[in-house]
Amino acid sequence: MPHRNTLDRARSALLLVTMAGPVTFAPAAEPPPAHAPGQSPGLLDRDRLTGDWLGLRPRLEDRGLTIDASYLAEFSGAAGGGINQRGSFRNLLTIDVHLDLAVAAGLSGGTVFAQFLSANANTGGSADSGDIQAYSNIEHDRSLDAIYELWYEQRFLDQRLRVKIGKIDANSEFAFVHAAGKFSHSSAGFSPTVFVFPSYPDPATGINLFATVIRTNTADLTLGYGFYDGAAGADGVATGRRGPSTFFSSDLSDDYFHIAQAGFSWRRPGKARESDPGGRVAVGAWYHDGTFERFAGGTTTGTAGFFATAELHLFDPELTSAGSGRGLYAFAQYGWADSRISEIAQHAGGGLVWRGPMASRPEDSIGLYASLALLSDEPAAGFDRDELALDAYYCVHLTPAVFIQPEAQYIINPSGDASVDNALVLGLRIGLAF
Repeated sequence: MPHRNTLDRARSALLLVTMAGPVTFAPAAEPPPAHAPGQSPGLLDRDRLTGDWLGLRPRLEDRGLTIDASYLAEFSGAAGGGINQRGSFRNLLTIDVHLDLAVAAGLSGGTVFAQFLSANANTGGSADSGDIQAYSNIEHDRSLDAIYELWYEQRFLDQRLRVKIGKIDANSEFAFVHAAGKFSHSSAGFSPTVFVFPSYPDPATGINLFATVIRTNTADLTLGYGFYDGAAGADGVATGRRGPSTFFSSDLSDDYFHIAQAGFSWRRPGKARESDPGGRVAVGAWYHDGTFERFAGGTTTGTAGFFATAELHLFDPELTSAGSGRGLYAFAQYGWADSRISEIAQHAGGGLVWRGPMASRPEDSIGLYASLALLSDEPAAGFDRDELALDAYYCVHLTPAVFIQPEAQYIINPSGDASVDNALVLGLRIGLAF
């Protein structure tokens, strides 16, 4: 089947990594509230702009129902080099509904989650910069208004066994890098070698199984497996707009995507499990059983690859038992795919993030990232060189619920095309939490 183009490979780590995996990076410590006890916080102190809905929101949360919404606007464009020097605009609205069944219905370990997502169709973006990795992780060439995720999860055996079924973004569970969640560049979310990943803009019906086989006071080893509808990866079906129909071998597709991952996470002695990021390494492999075209001609049934990620909290300026989440983080990625089929044969990425650069600004962050895409050396693939993208941002929280994020990227050898000049991409993101 035809290869997915650059826009279809864009992915959204920014929004979805918060749902990922058994390990979460702690939120930065917040300054004392500016309002008196028992008094609702003012607009500038709220972590959600719509507040507590005259008391309705906390009452719902006491009954297990949490509703959140966020809006992201991005202005960006190639300021130099690339193919076209012009600006572009894109936005993304998400509404999340989370139901804790232990509170709502007495079903211990049960959770229902739904996410509505609305994204506008946009022009420009990587079509202007010429890059193959997609410099914006919310870039999309068609509008999308859909129930993006809808799943049920059940935990057993003191949280050691986890089963999730429904419509799922696979990047929320596999190949993610928590520390890289603020970068705009798509490859920071997951290695682009996983080119058939059921992720933004096309999550898919799937079943996930996770088992924590080793758990100590300072470390966990978790094994995971995911089985997904592979219609988007091989047959071009827009599963982001669909329910489970193509999962059940419909006339549109009978292909499936398999992925497995082993993740080892650790904490420093004396630190709380929920608050100390510590570190995490993961390795995984994937297989798609669809039919794919080879660059040299003909087709092959099935393709596979593997990936590895690592992230570490290098330094915490507040060495307390609770952990602050502030400090310096380092992360790295690697991915491999079959160069006879995949445009990106290998990928290596890594970066640094400083969260809470000042005690008075615990929510701000600064990041530097480099992503090298080694493109297929098959003659028929047509690549002259490999692509290197450099990304730097500073995220400023104006209030707990509002941030602005200027970002600069420099793309060397866009799409490995010797005829395209290196591209300087400048962007600004504005985020609101409701």
